[in-house]
Amino acid sequence: MSARRAAAAGALGAAALALVAAPAASGASRTLTVEGWWPRTMAFSDRALVWTEAAPVRVDPRRIPGAPPGAQAFTYYRAEAFRTRVDRAGRRFAGTAETVVSIRTSIAGMAPGALAPLPASGLVIAPWSRRFAAPVVACCSVEGEEIEIESDGRPDALPTAAVAWDGSAVRYVQLRPDGTQVLRRRGDPGAVITADRTRQGLVALAPGRRAWVDPADARTLRVQDDGASVRTVALPGDAVGVWASRDLTVVAARIGGRVAVLRVGTAGAQRVWSGRRAPRVAAGGGAVAVADGRVVWAARSGALRRVTTARRPVDAVAVDGRRLAWAERGLRRGDRVSVLRLARIR
Repeated sequence: MSARRAAAAGALGAAALALVAAPAASGASRTLTVEGWWPRTMAFSDRALVWTEAAPVRVDPRRIPGAPPGAQAFTYYRAEAFRTRVDRAGRRFAGTAETVVSIRTSIAGMAPGALAPLPASGLVIAPWSRRFAAPVVACCSVEGEEIEIESDGRPDALPTAAVAWDGSAVRYVQLRPDGTQVLRRRGDPGAVITADRTRQGLVALAPGRRAWVDPADARTLRVQDDGASVRTVALPGDAVGVWASRDLTVVAARIGGRVAVLRVGTAGAQRVWSGRRAPRVAAGGGAVAVADGRVVWAARSGALRRVTTARRPVDAVAVDGRRLAWAERGLRRGDRVSVLRLARIR
């Protein structure tokens, strides 16, 4: 950032950031409205719905009172995590959205990346970027502050592709330039450098489990539970996505001109959904959910069933047992907003 641009940013201060940092939220109990149609990843964490989003932010000093004369417009990039309380049954929102983690950089854009729930309605996020290793951050300390899990600004720092809570600490998977995985655990100074190759989107962590696909062997899923050897599962097509939760692994695979979502168990891979494109997928509490365009599908076992058809495209979905949530696009006085909704899986 140039000296002039840095001076402008400093003069704008918190007032400028306040315009973009926190999403507006409605007080509706069955829906919650937040700003923008940003890429999002969602999950349930105890009695809360949590999500992370990433977006560029364009700052134009001419539109901000008190900006220095001649200050130039600039763009920075944000990745943020939000939390809202839900009732015990998961049918209603019990509060508004609060920003609990905020990461900003001028280096390059980020994608929402990996998101994992923590105890006491906490969360850990690992935004993804092709150009740098984004920080891994958790919420929250006893004082309510962000907790830095991993932050390395060196040019050769490794990006984080998957995160999970193992019952006592945060575990995460970093990727070396050749795709081999480095396994780390918060509080443990050591790291396990594996020979297991993968890429972002094809590796997932869950409590007690790591699941991944090697792009060079895209029709084989590898699963390793804590204390067990690696087992392989044959897939009917090339994997395009892997998700995991406790005792559950889900894979999206391209089969011919379609994409199938597969629930992976001890008996192999069971096809539970099929469509023309790769959908949004979530797994949790033994359930699987899929959002394809405007349609949301979910089930706790067997083939997924249609839950709803939204008025506009659905950008994110979350599931935990019988609890289901999704974010669909909307408009409010001409502005882009996302409407978060809750439902129960029958």
